[in-house]
Formats: sequence, structure tokens, C-alpha cells
Amino acid sequence: MLGEYRIWLCDIIQTLARRRKQIKEDRETAAIFDLDGTLFTGHFWQGIVKHHIKHKVKLPSVAAYLSAHLPLWVAHKVKILSEEIYKVRWGEDLAITLRGLKGDELSRIFEWVVSHYVMKLLRPDIMALLEGHRKEGHTTMLLSGSFNGFLEIIKQRLGIDHVVGTKIEVVKDICSGKIIRPLCFGINKARSLKEFITQANLTIDLGSSFAYADSIVDVPVLEMVGNPVAVYPDRKLLNLAQDRCWRILP
Repeated sequence: MLGEYRIWLCDIIQTLARRRKQIKEDRETAAIFDLDGTLFTGHFWQGIVKHHIKHKVKLPSVAAYLSAHLPLWVAHKVKILSEEIYKVRWGEDLAITLRGLKGDELSRIFEWVVSHYVMKLLRPDIMALLEGHRKEGHTTMLLSGSFNGFLEIIKQRLGIDHVVGTKIEVVKDICSGKIIRPLCFGINKARSLKEFITQANLTIDLGSSFAYADSIVDVPVLEMVGNPVAVYPDRKLLNLAQDRCWRILP
């Protein structure tokens, strides 16, 4: 009886091991890219402002946005305001510059920003990495605090599989001037990624996946994966990446 029990137990252990191996083999490796400062050298809000000034759209809103937030830049520079709070305020309030616009108008603005701003500022070396991951069969993802509608256009232009960003509030096809909180930023960026993976029923193996980002505020995302990469990192992220022996580009 004891011998039969051992055989039975060994069969179960081996079966479970095979199943674990199969599950791991069935899971996908993802390459997750931040946008601003990582995939391209600019910033989403600057693209919106450039569009509005060039086309004379929502100029009072642009003036109000800049005048309200430039003091935050000063406070950040003199270290009164943390970088995270500073950037969150810029990101959360950007929708003010789009208030009252219809869905098709938003799409046209986002198309212009992508065509006349983003595409000109893409980093060739990071784009080569993106293409390399695509050739490896990895799932490519763009994770950003920028608005989802804007990211969807970049997704189509660059052939990225998935995008995760910030949702803007639209009521009866009109932008309310608010975002649907939280902003996809910092720790909420990591949470948004996890929620998206679950809701989209993706089988991502984060342990084998890659994440590329340029800012210290992206550490929660970089810590999620087995292959974190600091791309053109700010000083704080550079120091942390060196301490943790993370890959650093360039």
C-alpha cells in the first residue's frame, strides 16, 4: 500500500509540475513603454498647447491653464512641491483646455498632435527596441498619463498592441473639462496596468516582461517586471537604477 501511495503521490506532483510549466509557457512576455520622455522627447500637454495656439482654439483656456500651473513649476524647482504632486496637477487639469469640444473635434486635435508633434520627436533608439520586441513576438504596450483617445492614435500609427492611459470625462459627446480619476500616473499607473491586464484577459508573465521609463515616479511600474529599464533617466531614477543594477539606456 505504501508503495502504491508513493507512486500515486509522485504522479500528482509530476502532473502539477507539468501544468505549472505549461501555464508559464502559455503566458506572454510584454514590453511596456512610457511615452513622455521615453518613447518621444516631448510632453503631451505641450502638444495640446501648440495645437491650440497655432489654430487659435481655446486660447483663454490655454492662458488660464498655463497661468495657474507655471507657479507650480516654480514651487517644484525650489523644492516646495514634490515632483509627483507637480506632475499630477499638470496632468489632471489638462482636460480644461478641451472643455466643450465634441468627440470628433477631440479626435482631430489628437491626430494633429500625433502627426505634427509626437512623430517628429520619437527616439530612434527606443523605437528600434520596440520593433525588436515586436519581432520577438512580445506583447507591446504603451502606458501613459496621456488621454486614451490620443494614445489610441499612436497605437495605430506605431502598431502597438495595447494602450493604457487616462480617461477624460465625456458627457453627451462633449468633453466636460475633467478627467475620470485617478490620473494614470505614479502608483496609479501600476494599478491601471494591473486592472487592464485583468479586464482584457491577457496572460502576461510580468516576471519575464520589460518596462521602459524615464522618471523616478515610474518606479512602481518598473518594479512590476523582471526586466526594468531606465531610459534617459532623471537623476533620481538614474541613482536608483544604478543601486539596483537595472539596465540603463543610453
